[in-house]
Amino acid sequence: MDPESSARRLRIGHAERDAVIETLREAAGDGRLTVEELTERMELAAAARTYADLDPLVEDLPVPRPSAAVEGAAGLGAAAASGAVVPAGGGAPLVPARQGEPGWEPHRPLVLKGGWDTEYRRGNWRVPPYLRVESGMGTVELNFLEVALVPQEISLEVSGDMGTLVIVVPEGWGADTNEVAKSWGSVTNKVGDLPSHGGSLIRVSGKMGMGSLTIRHANWFDRRRLERR
Repeated sequence: MDPESSARRLRIGHAERDAVIETLREAAGDGRLTVEELTERMELAAAARTYADLDPLVEDLPVPRPSAAVEGAAGLGAAAASGAVVPAGGGAPLVPARQGEPGWEPHRPLVLKGGWDTEYRRGNWRVPPYLRVESGMGTVELNFLEVALVPQEISLEVSGDMGTLVIVVPEGWGADTNEVAKSWGSVTNKVGDLPSHGGSLIRVSGKMGMGSLTIRHANWFDRRRLERR
């Protein structure tokens, strides 16, 4: 059977519905959808049961169809052709790539800058496999607790200067910080070097200078914030 047809027949869950709703909101923010179209499509997404229900909701937008994320379950060749990210060691692709966006090629990472201020990435944000963080004198937080779709391995280059970088990951994730250089700064890894139970791995490299890098699981404040959502 055609992998694309097989993928469209698969049942979906809350994570897949939420991911499409977030995509629709971004499209409306970009001016691609009217308020009426956004409302109608969000209602359809919330009621969707299979990928075949979700795909038509974004087919006129410059994003991959949701079913592309699971075509690997029926054939990895088709998934690779779609531009999806395939986890190391095989398995179904977890994050469909967007052509032309930074973060999907090693030489063109998604760059996040703290400067003198604070930069947060929280909620169900889109995580590419290649990131670079320049914390400067400010604070950058990368929070993966609510992310629905993630690469199996994330390459993160850091440039700390005198800033603070905090990375919050779910249980089961790992972080390899062996390639991070520091002078007067600090690197604190509270999650361990290796993932478990299918969790993702963050490979961190670069220099922290006089800054600080902390990688941890959710604390009391994170859990309280999530409970209030």
